[in-house]
Amino acid sequence: MIALDEYSYESILASAEDPVWVSDDQALAQLCEQWSQCPVIALDTEFIRTKTYYPIPGLIQLADQHSCYLIDPLAITEWNPLRKLLTNTEVLKLLHAPSEDIELFRHSFQVLPQPLFDTQIAAAFAGLGHSRGLQKLLKQVLDVDLDKEETRSDWLKRPLTPRQERYAALDVAHLVELYRRILPQLEANQRLDWVEEETRAMVDSV
Repeated sequence: MIALDEYSYESILASAEDPVWVSDDQALAQLCEQWSQCPVIALDTEFIRTKTYYPIPGLIQLADQHSCYLIDPLAITEWNPLRKLLTNTEVLKLLHAPSEDIELFRHSFQVLPQPLFDTQIAAAFAGLGHSRGLQKLLKQVLDVDLDKEETRSDWLKRPLTPRQERYAALDVAHLVELYRRILPQLEANQRLDWVEEETRAMVDSV
C-alpha cells in the first residue's frame, strides 16, 4: 500500500496540464488494480443534465499519488473494475460537495463510493466556513485560483478541448493536498468522527 506522504502535489498539478485519458476497458481494469493500492484517491464527475431527470455522465476524473486521469464514459463498456474500486473499503474517496456525483454513481453504475470523505463537510468542521465552494476553499487553504469558466461545457462532445481537459483535471488535482491540510485540524479537535458521521448522513439523503 502506498503511503500518504508519497503523494506528490507538484506531480499531480503537472499532470493536470496533460491528464491521462482512459478510454478502453483494459486500461481501466489495469489502472483500477493500481489505484486499489492507494490509501486515498480524489474523484469528481462532469455530466449533462439539461433534458433528463438523471445526470448523463460525460467524464469521471480521478487523481492518485502522482497523476490526473480522465475516464471516458462514452468509450468504456466494462465498468466492473471501477465498481470494485469504488466499493473498496481500503481506499478513501475524496470528493467535494458530492451529492450530484453520488447520484450519478448510484444511477449509472449502481454503486456508492465508500468510504467517502467530503471536503466541504470537513472544511466546515475544521472551522473554515460552511458550504464552502471548492473555488473559495482552495483560495483560502492553498492560495489557489481555480478557473470555473468551463462549468457549463458540453461534456458529451468529443474531442474535449485542452481547456476542458485541464479544467476537469484541476477539479481533482488539489483534493489530496486539501485533505492533508485539513486532516490535522480535524484530528487535533477530535472532529474526524463528526465528519464521517455527517458524510454518511449526506450519502443516505441523496
